Amino acid sequence: MFDVTETLLDLSVLSPVFVRIFGTADMLRTWFDQVILYAEALTLSGAYVESSTVGLAVLRMLAEARGREVEPADIEALKRLSGAMPTYADTPKALADLAAAGFHLVTLSNTPSDGVEAQLTHAGIREHFAGIHSIDDRVRRYKPARESYAALATALGVAPSDLWLVSCHAFDTLGAAAAGYRTALVLRPGNAPIGLGKKPDIIAADFSSLVDDLIRTSRQHD
Repeated sequence: MFDVTETLLDLSVLSPVFVRIFGTADMLRTWFDQVILYAEALTLSGAYVESSTVGLAVLRMLAEARGREVEPADIEALKRLSGAMPTYADTPKALADLAAAGFHLVTLSNTPSDGVEAQLTHAGIREHFAGIHSIDDRVRRYKPARESYAALATALGVAPSDLWLVSCHAFDTLGAAAAGYRTALVLRPGNAPIGLGKKPDIIAADFSSLVDDLIRTSRQHD
């Protein structure tokens, strides 16, 4: 099971929006981290709104705090670029290699399924996935809430211990591990392991290494 944004798709394509509003591309990372924080805050407080609404609210919050203006053109650009994120160079081959090795590939994203369908289709990698899943489909609790991973295992009809989560986000691997998944962390730019909680079963510098480790570890487990 794969996370999507930053794990498969390159978030940095959104940088021009943040340069226009804030004068620096560094605010993209601040924004994305805050989106995750406030999505988790909604889950912890028992509320839910769809992820794009969270993203826009956080963008406006950051702009207001810094005395900046978010123009309608910025919102349109953010929506357009979010739907057109490219894959990392190593993504397509890694997915093809895992599928060829017999892995059943699905996604679990905080983004609604129709948005992920469009993103993966635009990026040219939709064919590799047997299913597209979102926290929006059933549980409406943002990752890393354990319920989001448990709901996917139930939907797939498999034990959590038979599932792998592949993500570049340490918060994601922590949540999946707590739900009983095996986990693999790929080190995309701007992300790193954290020395808290259960360590991922695999930590890989790139997707090519991750595929090799995942195939070897799964064969040993079986």
